[in-house]
Amino acid sequence: MRFLLYAAAAAALAPQQQHSAALDAVERAIDAAVASTSQPIEALPPAERESVAIARRLRRRLDSFARNGDCRRCWLQRAHCVCDSCRPLDDLGPAVRRIYVYMHHKEVLLAVDTAKIILAAYPEAHLVVAGLKGQPTEAEMRAALEAGDAVVLFPSDDAAPASALAGPVDVVVIDGTWEQAQKLNARLPGRRAKLDDDIVDELSKGEGRQLRSHPTAWREVGTLAATRHFLGALGVSSAPVLADYQAVADAAARRQLGPPRLSPKRLV
Repeated sequence: MRFLLYAAAAAALAPQQQHSAALDAVERAIDAAVASTSQPIEALPPAERESVAIARRLRRRLDSFARNGDCRRCWLQRAHCVCDSCRPLDDLGPAVRRIYVYMHHKEVLLAVDTAKIILAAYPEAHLVVAGLKGQPTEAEMRAALEAGDAVVLFPSDDAAPASALAGPVDVVVIDGTWEQAQKLNARLPGRRAKLDDDIVDELSKGEGRQLRSHPTAWREVGTLAATRHFLGALGVSSAPVLADYQAVADAAARRQLGPPRLSPKRLV
């Protein structure tokens, strides 16, 4: 009886579960892909095989997430939820029409992922999981890229600096490790845009670096920090607030995950 009373009190004090339209849309595509076939995955064509494999993985992850009662908006445990400190921001203004977060499936629901804050801050932003079929927002994103109405934020050799862009544009943000991002970039049509060199130099010195390390300093720049500066260069007045949101989310993720643990190989 005492345990039940304690559990009820804890539930009452815990942050309320937050809604995420972007994650809801992806979940519908996941369920459709899982239900689309009863064949062994090896018998499927390669593109469909990839989609079904991703959908099954994400379905298991979402089920575990739901059992734990974790927050669908900030992707943290409810005890560490930061949604009250990361309220939705004003619209993007005249220069940016829409934001698409093109995410590697291994990033979905990770506590250390930073792109989730883009989705939380701008509720009209869309989440597109690479390789997962049946996402209406992916068709919209690709159509905008093919028409020249969108840019992919990626530092390719032919990318235009943000300061040279003329809006309004849709912005496609790639989210994954550097190696994953390179592969995702190769899947997308259209033109590329990048941060101006002075901003990259500033970020590589430490400001905006993510929780995961990389031997090359500028490759530690997180998706959220890069997007914040890119939106700022396009005149989005609310973009600087994302720095505060990142600090709050990073601190909460550190509390949830605890201190870094070295593997036995690194102790030798």
